[in-house]
Amino acid sequence: MSAPWRVSVVIPTYQRCASVQRLLSALARQTFSPEAYEVIVSIDGSGDGTQEMVAQFRAPYSLRALWQPHRGRASAVNAGIRAATGDLLVVLDDDMQPVPEFLAAHQRAHQGDSEVGVLGAVPICFNSSSSPVVQFIGSKFNQHLEKLLQPGYRFMLRDFYTGNFSIRREVLLRVGPFDEDFKDYGNEDLELFVRLTNAGIPLIFSAEALAYQHYEKDLAALAKDKIAAGRTAVLLASKHAGTLDSLRLSTYGQSSLKWRLLRGILLGIGHVWNGMPRLIIAFVSALARIRPSWFQLVCPAALDYFYWEGAFSAIQENRRKGQGLTALPKLANPCKRRLAT
Repeated sequence: MSAPWRVSVVIPTYQRCASVQRLLSALARQTFSPEAYEVIVSIDGSGDGTQEMVAQFRAPYSLRALWQPHRGRASAVNAGIRAATGDLLVVLDDDMQPVPEFLAAHQRAHQGDSEVGVLGAVPICFNSSSSPVVQFIGSKFNQHLEKLLQPGYRFMLRDFYTGNFSIRREVLLRVGPFDEDFKDYGNEDLELFVRLTNAGIPLIFSAEALAYQHYEKDLAALAKDKIAAGRTAVLLASKHAGTLDSLRLSTYGQSSLKWRLLRGILLGIGHVWNGMPRLIIAFVSALARIRPSWFQLVCPAALDYFYWEGAFSAIQENRRKGQGLTALPKLANPCKRRLAT
């Protein structure tokens, strides 16, 4: 290629003004020529001053903000894509902090073969003073990134993410943009993975296209995300039945017998009393302040509960409507069998 493509960086955001400002400052320190890229902040209904901050931000690159009513990440990304003028799209979540070589690395990854999707590295920043929840999430996710670095690693459905992802605009539009039926948190990227794979678009991992992730959610926010992820996993499996075996939805019966019994009881109580998730959040949050040595056992169990709370509520809705995924493998009627599982 004789000259770099013009790059469009699309940043979907919701109620995270300070994070966006940190990200825009990092993008101002790129080794990539400022004339070679634009940045589009796609604001998904935020009322926290993000739009005003972007308008006042002095950037060496072309910068603009879009605003729309709150419709979810997929819709916000698509709005940015429609406004983009670059040949190469880089989708970047608002909690990222890219290194100076970030854009140059994404552009290099597309040299020689433009028909690829590139995942950049997104390690979560944490240390001993970070909250137990951030330490747990960071440790788990960073271990996952080590797996992606293995030579010849083949991407599976649940490996994929678009918090740091690049693809030629023409390729993405041919495959189709993000599915805007995904209004809640999670799985809109896995739905895109299905279509990219079906279209024969190879995926590669670039450790050099590095953006550090600042994970800032507390347990209540994380629980909300997990419930939403359970619901959107059911949506994904309803749209693409072949994904079910690759999703966490297929693993309900794989935990220990003790946990399956306890989880079934908790889900059953939650089925008749909607205060159960709040009670578990309060309990685990109290443990996080005390930081007992066994907290690292309680946290994943709580997150597992929240995921299934969301999944079963979505399955129950599908059963009422008579459409979509209405049962899990070997669970003909999971919503009625919670206490017995």
